[in-house]
Amino acid sequence: MPAVVSSPIPAVLVKLVPLDAGRVADLHPDFGSVPDLRSRRGRWYSPTEILLVCACAVVSGAKSIDEHAEWGARAPDTLLAVIGLVLSLVDHP
Repeated sequence: MPAVVSSPIPAVLVKLVPLDAGRVADLHPDFGSVPDLRSRRGRWYSPTEILLVCACAVVSGAKSIDEHAEWGARAPDTLLAVIGLVLSLVDHP
């Protein structure tokens, strides 16, 4: 018997397909619909911010969570602002 999928992410991914050229530039509405299931303690970034960084990292060739984090830490503030992040990811330890 297959495991029951408890993550809301697959349901949101269905909304992302197909992406036309006009929608590729703004994934905020789709990523914004992903519920945050984390406890309030220790939250620094919204799920939307995390997903945007991960998407950019993957497009840039990142293949692991460590590479995603490294991409976010090294991204210039101007680039983070373009994708909709106000704070630099290096502001937090």
